[in-house]
Amino acid sequence: MTSQKKSKTSAIWGELKSVARVGSSAIAIAGLLMILPALNAQERDRVFPMKGAAVTGKIVEKNRDRVVVEVRGNNQNFPTNEILRVLFEGEPPTLSRTKDLVAQGQIDQAAEEFKKIDGASLPSEDMKQDYQYLRGYLAGAFALRGKGDPKNALTLLSNWVKDNPQSYLFYNVAEMMGDLAVAGGVPDQAARYYGGLAAAPFPEAKTKGSFLQGRALMAQKQNAEAKSKFQAVMEAKVSDPISLKFQKMARIGVIQCDATEGKANEAIGELEKMVDEGDSTDAELFAELFNTLGTLLASAGRNDEAILSYLKTDLLYGSQSEQHAQALYQLTQLWTKVGDNQRAADSKQKLEKLYPTSPWVKK
Repeated sequence: MTSQKKSKTSAIWGELKSVARVGSSAIAIAGLLMILPALNAQERDRVFPMKGAAVTGKIVEKNRDRVVVEVRGNNQNFPTNEILRVLFEGEPPTLSRTKDLVAQGQIDQAAEEFKKIDGASLPSEDMKQDYQYLRGYLAGAFALRGKGDPKNALTLLSNWVKDNPQSYLFYNVAEMMGDLAVAGGVPDQAARYYGGLAAAPFPEAKTKGSFLQGRALMAQKQNAEAKSKFQAVMEAKVSDPISLKFQKMARIGVIQCDATEGKANEAIGELEKMVDEGDSTDAELFAELFNTLGTLLASAGRNDEAILSYLKTDLLYGSQSEQHAQALYQLTQLWTKVGDNQRAADSKQKLEKLYPTSPWVKK
């Protein structure tokens, strides 16, 4: 322990003893309240990998691709795609808790905890960068759930990237910016943002980024370019579960492109085969499957079958907010077409209640 840290520790224990002598008076309570933040602040840098125990030491390098931690004279390298969260020495508990809640996907709780952070008083640039990241990330997360403004969140994250182009959080932000551009109705920008993710050195990030680029191109009706992206994903030599999942997603994209070339019946058959052979516990994959199948069935005039397909997304895969909002919108249209106005109104009301700022509400 350094002499500075020994001095800090001694001072804290000295204050504790002083408070203890005062007894249970209001002065004692006030003294403890002043001391607790110092006790709870992060003592060393810590990296929490997705697998394995957290590592405590001194961060000596960090960039888009890796974070390096010195532990007792030895450096440990952590690829950024394998990091759950990073805590910095001296970090206040409110900031640490917000990061933890975000990592757990507890966005509502994270947003409440974030409000408690005094951003102006954060003691290091690293913490201030992470604070601004969390501000943009939480705004983006709410927008993608249909409960916020995609353009505002995109502006926050765009400004953050300009200031922190080599941050260890870059690839997370590139993906979210692409998602927000799609939600905001600017898929041409989305393809560019997803390019940042596709340029990562990690196979799963490359695969996912390329797939998302293909989907953004398809939204611009650039089907030939989209199909090329999807085929490149399918042909990639990968073995990790995430990449293999996105190869299946890319297969859905190719089938959609084929359907626009006059092969709708074959495309429906291939999608139904994927449903029969796939793992229905993969919510992201199956929501995509059922929505795509619903689109093609509706285009073929098979409205009752299309309704059934979209209902599966609605009732089984509502956790996938973007696909769920799309399914509810399409159900509103299809129920109207088959003359069931009450169910159409119910679907519309559900869409507006769950995803009030979603672009599907504005269609």
